[in-house]
Amino acid sequence: MDQRARPEQDFSVFADSVRFPGPGRLRVTEAMTRLEAERLRVVRALEHGQPVAARVLGRGGQEINQNIVRELPSWRTLDSVKPTGSLERLAVSLPHNTYAMQAGLRMTSVWHRDALSPDVRLVLSGEDPEVYFFGYGPLEMKIVDGVEVLLEGPTVRNRTTVVVVRDPACLAAARRYWDAVRATAYPCAAEQLPVDGLTERQRRVVALMLTCSSDEQIARRLGLSVRTVRTEVAVILELLDAPTRFVAGVRVRELLSRITA
Repeated sequence: MDQRARPEQDFSVFADSVRFPGPGRLRVTEAMTRLEAERLRVVRALEHGQPVAARVLGRGGQEINQNIVRELPSWRTLDSVKPTGSLERLAVSLPHNTYAMQAGLRMTSVWHRDALSPDVRLVLSGEDPEVYFFGYGPLEMKIVDGVEVLLEGPTVRNRTTVVVVRDPACLAAARRYWDAVRATAYPCAAEQLPVDGLTERQRRVVALMLTCSSDEQIARRLGLSVRTVRTEVAVILELLDAPTRFVAGVRVRELLSRITA
């Protein structure tokens, strides 16, 4: 079942002009400092061949992503903090996440808003408001099924690694960090493009126009016919006073620049 926000839902209450006040940031920073200390302890143990409840998931971006995709079907829950993102990565990761959730994964994803471009924030604003959140989370991590955490590992032959950690102290620190980050979070849907007259579905189409290269791709993501997508795109171009999709993109970026950073 599609759980995205209905048109009558108002998330503006979450998008305060003063984001992530001092106490929330301080709690996150304190929890992050503790988690980083535990992470370094685990990394040193791995580097020196000492016993520790952790394993290397992969070395280098391609291998790490391949191994995550391989293990993903066995995950039941995923709590994720993402400090950065790009349109190119979202074009790949968002469909994968959707397929995983359709297969039964329960996911909550908090994105570090301060480090995201307006384009990325717009794309995320079109995603499920029960899954995708903006918050204050400078350190990346994933807690899987509540029993293990994925963190940056040791550098091996100049390649970044990711480690899967079950060490109790590190996992406890990860949970404290997650709780602190989650307390700052609000639905990405709170930040929508300031264009009057757009329906919820048209806002999703606008967002997907930034990551999908064709109407066919947008149709697959939304479960619509290509004809319906093209009709919606035509309405969007008219509302934006844009003769082409390229000009629409320029208009969108102009509007995004007006949103409070």
